[in-house]
Amino acid sequence: MKYLVIGAFIGTLFSCAAEEQKPDYLLAEDKLVDVFTDFQIAEAIVRLGYHRTKDSMFYNDSLYNAVFRKHNISEVIFDSNLTYLADHPKEFEGIFENVIDSLSSKLSKLQEVKK
Repeated sequence: MKYLVIGAFIGTLFSCAAEEQKPDYLLAEDKLVDVFTDFQIAEAIVRLGYHRTKDSMFYNDSLYNAVFRKHNISEVIFDSNLTYLADHPKEFEGIFENVIDSLSSKLSKLQEVKK
């Protein structure tokens, strides 16, 4: 019995130390940053009301689908990546820091053009 408990403990230690293998559907970090950046822009368009028409719901879906088409991904792949990242908050935080940097860069370029 003593050896069984020790064996289980050692097995648990080794299983925790093993690095988790990332799933095949996971997009590269730079691609995720681009996708999330475009989704933040689409979300801003929706929230700021630049789309207000009688077909607003259709337009919202069209904006999000345009992001999928631009990046050549499906909604399923996007949702799967989002679910994976929700389970890995440190990775998610790092990606969104890059998204914020990307949005800031786009904003500064836009402000330069306006001047």
